Amino acid sequence: MAPTYEELILRIKELEKLSQRTKEAFQITRTARRNYKRFLQFLPYPVMVRDPAGLVTYLNPAFTDTFGWTLKELKGKKGDQYVPKSLSDELKNRIKLLPIKKDTLQFYTKRLTKDGKVLDVLLRVGIERSKSSNPGGMIIVIRDVTMEKRFNRNRETMTRISQMLPQYPDLRKLLFFINTEIKNLLETESANTILLDEAQKEFYFLSAAHDDPATRERIDSTRFSVDELLSGQVVKTGKPLIINDLSEKQGQYESRDRKIGYKVKNVLLVPLRTKDRIIGILAADNKKTGDFDDTDLETMNTISSTVALSIENARVTRELRKAYEEVKGLNSAKDKMISHLSHELKTPVAILLSSFKILSKKMSELPEETWKPTMDRIRRNLDRIIGIENEVYDIVEDKEVLHHQLFSLILEQCRDEFESLIAEEIGEQGVVAKIGQKIDEIFNTPDLVFENIFLSQFVEKRIEAIKPQIIRRDIHLITRMKSASPIRIPSEPLRKTVDGLIRNAIENTPDGGKIEVLVHQKGKGMQFIVKDHGIGLTEEARKRIFEGFFSTRDIMNYSSKRPYDFHAGGKGADLLRMKIFSERFNFKISMTSTRCQRIPDNEDACPGSIEDCRKRPGPGCNGTTVVTCFFPFPETA
Repeated sequence: MAPTYEELILRIKELEKLSQRTKEAFQITRTARRNYKRFLQFLPYPVMVRDPAGLVTYLNPAFTDTFGWTLKELKGKKGDQYVPKSLSDELKNRIKLLPIKKDTLQFYTKRLTKDGKVLDVLLRVGIERSKSSNPGGMIIVIRDVTMEKRFNRNRETMTRISQMLPQYPDLRKLLFFINTEIKNLLETESANTILLDEAQKEFYFLSAAHDDPATRERIDSTRFSVDELLSGQVVKTGKPLIINDLSEKQGQYESRDRKIGYKVKNVLLVPLRTKDRIIGILAADNKKTGDFDDTDLETMNTISSTVALSIENARVTRELRKAYEEVKGLNSAKDKMISHLSHELKTPVAILLSSFKILSKKMSELPEETWKPTMDRIRRNLDRIIGIENEVYDIVEDKEVLHHQLFSLILEQCRDEFESLIAEEIGEQGVVAKIGQKIDEIFNTPDLVFENIFLSQFVEKRIEAIKPQIIRRDIHLITRMKSASPIRIPSEPLRKTVDGLIRNAIENTPDGGKIEVLVHQKGKGMQFIVKDHGIGLTEEARKRIFEGFFSTRDIMNYSSKRPYDFHAGGKGADLLRMKIFSERFNFKISMTSTRCQRIPDNEDACPGSIEDCRKRPGPGCNGTTVVTCFFPFPETA
């Protein structure tokens, strides 16, 4: 049945509405397609679109900027030119391994530019699947991560180098490690540290890194004149050098290639600078992928500072070691000489003492006032020589006992002859035994035995022992001593330390002054403190007081008086001996001092009496010196 007019009118209106919707949909689709293309065009990352047959249908401008190919060159083609041959099946294999329900994948790989450069890239692939879930067309978004990876490798390399520096005290091994890192980082055939021999005007290689071990050995054994290498130009100008094509200069450097055993095609050279000069070159040659660029140069400049510092440190260390060995040898010779002189002093001093006693007996019949002051002066200075010998003997750790052994051997071998001769001449028995005792007394070195000592009791006994010698001095001696636990130390070095510190305090305190001697427990040990309220030390004396044979007084004011006199003038070795005792017997000694404000630093102007000092105008006496010895308690098992 034919439609009526009204039905036709309704059908036309419906078709018009459908046509309008189709037109609107087409307009929306066209707008969307235009926006989509505009988005792809302005997208900063390269984009490639392939159809189900794998042919290229679209490339955005970023792809052309990065890789060089245009859409016109690749449209309708496989477009595999930008894929390295070794990776031609990589994407296909990854898609095959992709789960059916997954239509995206992402991975790092490499791609080629039109001019042959290899780029590290991150691929993001979106896959269209058919109704049967088979892979169809795809869109590939690419991010160039070449520089990012290079920066990361550079950072990791510098971190490894900095961490390994302490583990390579040997310079050759360190430089081989660094050169190997450079070779791997820049992907070169060789990396070398070339040092300049300024005396010979030659270059020599140190710990080269090369793909071929035999070539590396040849490089390390080769020397070049400065003009034979491009490195000479870098040394003269002080500027780094990059040459990516040496083909035009092969004839100029033919002798170089012949000596090292391979042809240098491209090279990067960076000067090794110290504070005041260029000491060599850091070199890399024959880059395997692409050319050397500014990033490679920046990397080499960063590493070169580390290499130059390591070489300079090695040079300084070598010189210090050489100087140390020389000083060590001289010090050993000095110690032997001092030890020898110390022993040599014993014999003449012993003879002088014996002669002094004989002379005193012979002169006893004369009035004492005619000879006793002179004899006292002789005796005092002999005792001083003995004191010097004893201090030196304690300071020199390696003590020789040759004299004791030699004299004892002679006496034993000739005992009968000596006894017969002495009995025949003077008729005295037992003289040989006395001679043996005297040899032991003069030359024998008693073994030091560690003892448990209560410090307060020990110090009290030493103070009582020296009181007769200080009775002539007007010194107020204050003692505060308490010890509940013993320390462990040989008594003889402790005696010399205690006596020496108290004597030094008395000799540097004017009459009328006071000295405090304290013993108390502190933490896990005992403290022995001697504090004098005397003249104090100058800043220079405080620095050098433990050096030994150093006088705290001006040399023009120095005099040798009786022990315990004010400014008696010590031998200068007491405190050095105590310092050595502290290291040898595990205790600590320290000193603080304040110079009396009435005494200039550069002269000694103390009158030797607090009372006389107070008669002068000016501030009061305020000098102090505090010496502290800390003796740790013995460790218990």
